Amino acid sequence: MQAFIEFLASLAPTSLMPVAILLLAVGAVAVAWPMVAAKGDRNDVMRRLKVDHGAVAAKPEPVPKKNTSIVREKAVKRAQEFYAKSDPENVARLRMTLIQAGYMEPRAVGMFFLVRFIAMIGTAIGVFVLNQWMASPDATMASRWTFVILSGAAGYFLPGLVLSQKVREKRREYRNGFPDFMDLMIVCSDAGMSMEAGIERVSKELAKTYPALSQNLQLVSLELRAGRSLDDALKALADRLSLDEVRSFATLLQQSKELGTSLSGALRVFSDEMRHKRMSLAEEKAHALPAKMSVPVTVCILPVVLMIAIIPIIVKMMTER
Repeated sequence: MQAFIEFLASLAPTSLMPVAILLLAVGAVAVAWPMVAAKGDRNDVMRRLKVDHGAVAAKPEPVPKKNTSIVREKAVKRAQEFYAKSDPENVARLRMTLIQAGYMEPRAVGMFFLVRFIAMIGTAIGVFVLNQWMASPDATMASRWTFVILSGAAGYFLPGLVLSQKVREKRREYRNGFPDFMDLMIVCSDAGMSMEAGIERVSKELAKTYPALSQNLQLVSLELRAGRSLDDALKALADRLSLDEVRSFATLLQQSKELGTSLSGALRVFSDEMRHKRMSLAEEKAHALPAKMSVPVTVCILPVVLMIAIIPIIVKMMTER
């Protein structure tokens, strides 16, 4: 850490203002990041508690404007075609990651590469201009360009970090909503509905509380209408949601069909197991909290306590001399 601060100070030997601004920015990001990450949990709770008291008036659809995004569409298409030809396996993995994050548009891959390129170039140019404005003439050219290159690399990897956070938020929503989906499927099964009709009905019921899960279930209904088998549609759903519970659900339906057991009883047992698993995960996180709190307590509080206990002794020994 000391070497990193000395490297930053070498950019402007006569002034530590760039170092102070950079450290303040890093501290602000570190403080704001937990609140941004916890925003998804609050939104999930508020969405689940939301009650629809009446029919919402239908909003008029906006009139599409012509020739407003032609340049952007061409740039996205060129970027997607270029990366699809250069590295198709990486593009396929990125496409699945974007689907797991909720971006199901065909042009999402090209848009991601375009955003990554713009973030890299924009960050590098911004840091270069800031360095030219605030750095002193005594700063070496190598240190300046190194700082610009590192900033551009950080801007290149920033969209990937945001995408990973988006995937974690969606996965949390899927994991919280899937037990409710199972309970509604039990109700539909007890009412005599088929599995296909039950999935279509439940997808409409979950549109308010879990919109992303409802959208994926609607895709399953469309696939079933198109002639795809239920097992294949559920396996595709498991890939989109990236949840082991969905794969277990597909296996459960297949085994129940082969053995001829009661579908509602199997769904009820599976729903209870999922809720028990979710409670076990919550208890595991609660039990791991004291161990995680020991690190900031040791780093932040223990040095202060030692200083309060030792400094009076040192001052007394120095005064006696």
